[in-house]
Amino acid sequence: MQETNVLLVALQTGAMTISMVMGAILVISRFQQPDTNKEYEQTRWLLVVAMLLLTIQYALQILYGFRAQGDDVGAVINILFYSPAAYILSYSSVALVGSKRIKKRYVQVSTLNMALILLCFAIGYYHYGSLHMDMAMKAMGVLFVVSLLFCVIYPSRQIKKIKKMVDEESGQMQIQFSIFLKTSNFLMLMLGLFVSLCIYYLPLLAIVGTLELFAILLFITSFITLGFNIHNVSQIINEEKEEEEIKDANDNTYNKKEEKKMLNLEQREIIRKKLELWRNNHGYSSSDINSALLAVRLGLSKRMLVQYIKEVEGKTFRIWLSDIRLEEAKRMIIEHGDYSNETIAEACGFSSRNYLQNKFKDATGLTPTEWRDANKNK
Repeated sequence: MQETNVLLVALQTGAMTISMVMGAILVISRFQQPDTNKEYEQTRWLLVVAMLLLTIQYALQILYGFRAQGDDVGAVINILFYSPAAYILSYSSVALVGSKRIKKRYVQVSTLNMALILLCFAIGYYHYGSLHMDMAMKAMGVLFVVSLLFCVIYPSRQIKKIKKMVDEESGQMQIQFSIFLKTSNFLMLMLGLFVSLCIYYLPLLAIVGTLELFAILLFITSFITLGFNIHNVSQIINEEKEEEEIKDANDNTYNKKEEKKMLNLEQREIIRKKLELWRNNHGYSSSDINSALLAVRLGLSKRMLVQYIKEVEGKTFRIWLSDIRLEEAKRMIIEHGDYSNETIAEACGFSSRNYLQNKFKDATGLTPTEWRDANKNK
């Protein structure tokens, strides 16, 4: 029994240390990431609060030995502290990409559910007279899991939409953004599973608790990594959120007439000349370019730019930009046979040599080297 308690304290101390370190890294990284945005910084401090809650929870477990008093007592304390921490962690991805309506509903449901959990705790403590409150503990856990399911499922549609838009409108695979969203989903799964096991199947709790800490570590790491590249996607995200909010304010009737309106010949000619000049100046060589940023640089609205590409080129922005880069890459491969794939990728705006190779493979069925060998005498 003594050995078990020593092991338990050791595990809790390790978990507390990880939470403290993650919180400290979040704070320290703030001074290394000057180029972020308001939503990202708000999310950073929310995550610091979540790490602080987890640290306090583990510290209380160590000081007062709640788990040693019984698995049910440990589960009650876990639920009380994990609930707000989990809501904050799950909210982080929504805070970055969600519209005001999504975030408001998210906060409302989380707050209501936390209030119900505290009410169950108060009733249970009053009824049982101690932290051994079997039925109240189960009710608290069920409320937490149901709320977490809502918090994952409700915003998923917009998160998927934003992810697709970031990919399409940047013309690149935004790897950090994709990893952040994937680790967010993995973390929510681990949190829900952890609390479920607190209630029903305690023998697996240590294993899932370890996976859950690993998920938190991955999530915080991906969040910090995203901070160094958030400017690549923030303009797209903000524009989409603004459009969502305008649509909500106008009862989903925003821009319906505008979307059906075709560009006239004069508008098309103006846009054509601007795009031709941009291309002649090798504007596509910037790997950060996206539809929103290009529209600003050309002095156009994003709608007009995207609509022009759709009407005249018959393509989405992502495909259009990728085709331009691929065409330029082919020209450079033929004219500069001594250039490496890294040099060509950088000059054409591809984020990496691997991305260039993938696009070549998709378009031609050949690698850049194979394509050069097949076309060098043509």
